[in-house]
Amino acid sequence: MKKKKIILIVVLVIIILMLIPIPTYWKNGVTEYKAVLYKYTTVHTPSDISFTGYEDGWELKILGFRVGGNINIDERLNNNENAEPSVYGSILLEVKEDTRTSKGASFILKNTTDEEYAYGPSYTIERYTDGNWQELDTLTGDPLSWTAIVYTIKANEEKELFIDWSMGYGELNSGTYRLVKSDIRKSNSAESRTYTLYAEFDIK
Repeated sequence: MKKKKIILIVVLVIIILMLIPIPTYWKNGVTEYKAVLYKYTTVHTPSDISFTGYEDGWELKILGFRVGGNINIDERLNNNENAEPSVYGSILLEVKEDTRTSKGASFILKNTTDEEYAYGPSYTIERYTDGNWQELDTLTGDPLSWTAIVYTIKANEEKELFIDWSMGYGELNSGTYRLVKSDIRKSNSAESRTYTLYAEFDIK
C-alpha cells in the first residue's frame, strides 16, 4: 500500500509540473504561458488596420493542437459606423462646411500621425438611401478614370482638397452623401495596404 501511495504522489507531482506554465514576454506584444501539456498565448500587437491600434486576442493549444482562440481587429470606423467625421486611426477626412454646393465641396485631409502618407485623386460618391450606402451612377455609367498622380501629406500636416463631382456625377439632389477615398497608403513603405476614408455631408 505504501508503495502505491508513493507512486500516486509521484504521478500527481508530475501532472502538476506538466500544468505549471512558464511565461515568455515578446517585444511584439505577444505573451506565451507554456507548459508541457498546453500553451496559452495572449496577443496585444500593434496593427495599422485596427482602429484601436492593436490586434487583441488569445489562443489555446493542448498537446500542440489548437482548441480555441480569437483575434479581434477593430475596424468599425473604417466602415463609417458611428463616426463623423470619418476616421481611420489618426488620418481624418471631413467636409469644409461653408464650401458645399450641389456641384462640389472642399474637404480637409488631416494627418495627425508621425508618418507621411500618400494618396491619389480618385474618389467615389455614395448616397444614404433606405438605411444603406449606395454608390452613385456616373453620368456615363462607367467608372471614373484617373491620372496616375500621387500626392503626399506629411506628418501632422493638413491639406484642403477641392472635389468637383459635377464632372463625373452631375449635380447632387438634396440628401445625405459621403465622399469615399480608398487610396490612402503609407509613403516609403513596403506595406501595400490601402486605407479607406469617408466624409459625410448633406445637400439641402
